[in-house]
Amino acid sequence: MSSVAIVIPAFKADFLDRTLRSIAGQTCRDFTVYVGDDASPENLEVIVTPFGKDMPVVYRRFAENLGSSDLVRSWERVLDLVEEDWIWLFSDDDIMPEDGVGRLLDAVKANPGRDFFRFPLSLIDGDDSITRKGPELEPGITSAQTLLTDYFRGKSDSAACEYAFSKSLFQRLRMVHFPAAWCADVATWFSYASSAKGVVNIPGKPVLWRNVEGVNISSTAGLHQVKMQALIGFVVWLRAHWDGKADKYFCSSLRHYLETNLRISFRGEYTNADLLSLCKAFAGFSRFRALKIYLKYRKR
Repeated sequence: MSSVAIVIPAFKADFLDRTLRSIAGQTCRDFTVYVGDDASPENLEVIVTPFGKDMPVVYRRFAENLGSSDLVRSWERVLDLVEEDWIWLFSDDDIMPEDGVGRLLDAVKANPGRDFFRFPLSLIDGDDSITRKGPELEPGITSAQTLLTDYFRGKSDSAACEYAFSKSLFQRLRMVHFPAAWCADVATWFSYASSAKGVVNIPGKPVLWRNVEGVNISSTAGLHQVKMQALIGFVVWLRAHWDGKADKYFCSSLRHYLETNLRISFRGEYTNADLLSLCKAFAGFSRFRALKIYLKYRKR
């Protein structure tokens, strides 16, 4: 049985061939690829099938499309197919470094008892050109709090394809659900890092995360109301799952994150009622900072 399951919940055909070619070029062959076709209107099977000659591939087409209503459930549905001990949740349009599987297995061997691992991440456009180079990772372990505050402050991005984890960790915690999967991945990685006592960094070549306007949820307008409800739910969830009292640095980091969402992600498209709900949720961490946000961003 292969050691690593590379799991791809798939819907789009545009870059799927490019993604599978990056996996087929792995220098370490100790893996199986799982492609879960989320009832795509495109013929993904004709793209996937030829790769079965180069590597073990499990292709499953599902009759029901879940991604449009509950994206996280569509991820979990494919993850539940896995038989291997280690999982690398990938995307149908991202690019894997050729030494990725080998580096993961080396890191697993060097860190017995650890369940959660992280690769460097850089962003690419539709032409595979790097649009933002992520920070290099130093050897060692990043705590759950640092992982979260770095993201809140814009020091790092967050994408599913940069993380690998044990099957037992997934089965124990599953994934966190929010509407349109907004904030769901961030909450999930924080949950995993908290349970695993941090995430093990895997330095080296980055995973390339494709972020194209109109393709990724993170860059798509028109979902502002859904995303706002998810953001509020995330802050409420975070308060319930935060271990101990939040310090000033964490609170200021979360404030920075919320303000960035209001300015950039929502582009001012929210109601005062939504803003009030968000600030009430944040008040569980800092009433003073919550009030500052409300006074600054309320519509007059």
